Amino acid sequence: MSLHSRRAFLKSGVVLGSTIGLGAIALKPYPAGAREESYLDFYSLEPPPKKRTGPVFLRTTYSRPRPIAKIPVMQGATSQTETQFRILVKSNHLYRYFIVEGIGGIKREVAPRSRGGVATSQVVIDHVFVDGLLPDTTYWLEIQTTSSGQMTERRQFSTLSARAVQGETLRVALISCLNDRYVDDQADMWAAVAKSAPELMIFNGDSCYVDQRANGTVEGMWSRHVTTRRMLDVFRWDRLVPILTTWDDHDTGVNDSNETNPYIGVAREYFRTMFASDPVQGYSSSKNLAFSFNTHGMRFIFLDGRSNKSATSVFSQDDESWLESEIATSPGPVWLINGQQFFGGYLIGAESVERTAPDQLERIMKMGARAKTPMILCSGDVHFSELMEIEKDQMGYRTYELTSSPLHSRTFPGHQFRSYNKRRLESTSRFNFLVLEARAKTSDTAEFEAVCMGAYENEFFRIKTEVRR
Repeated sequence: MSLHSRRAFLKSGVVLGSTIGLGAIALKPYPAGAREESYLDFYSLEPPPKKRTGPVFLRTTYSRPRPIAKIPVMQGATSQTETQFRILVKSNHLYRYFIVEGIGGIKREVAPRSRGGVATSQVVIDHVFVDGLLPDTTYWLEIQTTSSGQMTERRQFSTLSARAVQGETLRVALISCLNDRYVDDQADMWAAVAKSAPELMIFNGDSCYVDQRANGTVEGMWSRHVTTRRMLDVFRWDRLVPILTTWDDHDTGVNDSNETNPYIGVAREYFRTMFASDPVQGYSSSKNLAFSFNTHGMRFIFLDGRSNKSATSVFSQDDESWLESEIATSPGPVWLINGQQFFGGYLIGAESVERTAPDQLERIMKMGARAKTPMILCSGDVHFSELMEIEKDQMGYRTYELTSSPLHSRTFPGHQFRSYNKRRLESTSRFNFLVLEARAKTSDTAEFEAVCMGAYENEFFRIKTEVRR
């Protein structure tokens, strides 16, 4: 493709993006001396992805899940002895749930802790909580209907290993923006996630596009969740992987939502019903949807950037105080997770903590500077993925913001280049997710390798580095 053609293509993509609602876009050359990109590079299409011929990482984890089950199930926060499931069932049927230790092992029945949703929709969520399990053990969740007494299906799952301590490696998939318009793409992308064999999946926003194709009623909001839960392959995997989730604007039922959203209370309740976890060992929560989870000598902190978002703040004062305590008391490296970007003030037409609440972002950076452990930032929302290097001036040491978006949602080539970002190291606007192997090398050093992946063995970028306090 000629230079003129590439420029024309990107400019037409920008016009299209504005037309379909991706926000105001202004193309301008990078400033003089900005890294090594040039004016010509700015208008170039993204380089083609690399084709992998081997595994993403050498370390073997679990076998690859397959989307062959019928009943949608999500495994939530899991410890060495506890786990839980969110199971989508018909409200006019009765179900029995059993935990089986291995093939032909001990079998015990567990009753749902709660049932939630809109009963008149005839589809609800059973929340099944299980304790008394053994560490690093494979079990089966067996689902039966009482009408037939026959086994409906089984789902394999595991508890947290006793070796999930400082110095051991954890493989995490960072995923956001799951638009159920993309029926074929979702299947391809979830197949790629399955092949990467994560031990933990983090959904950091827009797990359901409640605001799209809804009928404007609270029942319609619930129906959007049901449609998405039934469609996405991840909830039909035969081997479950724990999922920890925070929300963002599309989950609330209003684009760029804040506390004035009249549906925020209902949306929060539906989100809890679909995705929330009850506490297990290592789990702590705020008064809102924020929570933290400790594993492998690290603390993963999930923020609630929607319940109390205003014109000048993103997080409530209560959540900010809770966050300060969580960072200060972390046993090791902190992974701070939010829907919208932290350092996204550069991006035209997009939300970020930096744009809405720069004073709040500065206070959070000071929390990181005072802590004895390093902190890495994770975000989504913007419909492209990028790796940002955060300068030492922010917290007293170099760190990163990892943005993962979209797994399958609206985007276009060169989407990320509508604004210059001096912190950007790598990026892609294609459907993708980040998978990383992370470990607490010591209590004051986080080591990780992050790989940006797409479907069909595509790899967009990779970095291996460490963050040292």
